[in-house]
Amino acid sequence: MSKIVDTWVERLKGRIEPVGEMSHWERMTRAFDLQRTDMVPVAPELDYWQITYAGYSHKEIYNDVDKTTDACIRTWADLRTDAIWMYVDISHQIECFIPPEKRPEHFIHRGDNDYLMFKPLVETLDEAIALYETRAFEKYAKGSRAETHYTPHMLQLLEFQEKMDRQVPVIIGVGTPTNYAETIVEVQRFLKWMVTEPENKVRHYLDLALKERLEALEFYRDVAAANGAQFFCGFGGARTWGPKHLDKFGDVDRIFIERAAEIFPYTFWHVCGHNLPKALQMISSWKGVKAVQYDMPYYGQELSWPEWFEQCAKLFKGRQCAMNSPTTQLACHGTPEQVTQMVNEFIDATLPHTMACVMPGCEIDSYAPVANVRAMIDAARARKVA
Repeated sequence: MSKIVDTWVERLKGRIEPVGEMSHWERMTRAFDLQRTDMVPVAPELDYWQITYAGYSHKEIYNDVDKTTDACIRTWADLRTDAIWMYVDISHQIECFIPPEKRPEHFIHRGDNDYLMFKPLVETLDEAIALYETRAFEKYAKGSRAETHYTPHMLQLLEFQEKMDRQVPVIIGVGTPTNYAETIVEVQRFLKWMVTEPENKVRHYLDLALKERLEALEFYRDVAAANGAQFFCGFGGARTWGPKHLDKFGDVDRIFIERAAEIFPYTFWHVCGHNLPKALQMISSWKGVKAVQYDMPYYGQELSWPEWFEQCAKLFKGRQCAMNSPTTQLACHGTPEQVTQMVNEFIDATLPHTMACVMPGCEIDSYAPVANVRAMIDAARARKVA
């Protein structure tokens, strides 16, 4: 049991007013099941933003699980979004590949509101393959932040979810095989290898990443799902792959996410960056994927945002809930009026074809004004589903 969780449960349980006719949990599950909701759900990926909103700095919470969990719950209690995103940073993902004595040199802590930066772990494809073949992720897992920070924080939020009688779902965010394959070496470097290295070698590397991720799903089944997790977000990689490479290698992510969907009933896919229509077409056919959190159109597409929203909604019709709007850039640099307008454009373009969830294509920047985040929530709350 967690003291910080019990403090919040005592403060909130039976004392908060409902938002709309449905609970947050019901609103999210019904949208994912493509059923009518009382209003359009809103569940922005707040991530780092909720840390600074709650009055903490990133350095302050970096090794303090209770403060991290406090920030997430405090933010939800104030804003009443339809889901709580657990806090995730890059160290949770890659520390288990690094010997403890070498970890400090790979992470860069900047200002209080800035993201944790990292340096790639290797420089060659052979070195990347060796990380997996030697099972570095298993050798160095003990004492990594995946064990000391990510897992306790996840369990605290799931404890809150259950003690609050599932009023609001907690979203578990997990990197996919392509996400891991790109992250530990840096995206640009991996893209170069896809052109310069033998295809069978690239395939071997991705297959190793898939194998590790499938093993990780056993942990998520035994720890996350066993403690009440039902919403699972796969953080996709392959953000800048072309159609040819998606055809050749995209199956590793499909295998992973379809396996995850066998464990978690509300599994969705996060794909940020500039997305090829090819990628979204591929994702729309994956079994068990209930929703897609997508970002902006590909550079070569001359589409307005409403046109892009409609194109995606038509693609997802009868298959997935569409998750978008506003862009993270607009949330950070725009005005509340512009945020409201874009949310309404997304809803107007999406609802004639499929269910909508207001959720920017990537995480909200730490520097995004509170007024813009509130405008996003208020715009969704004003929209009834006909």
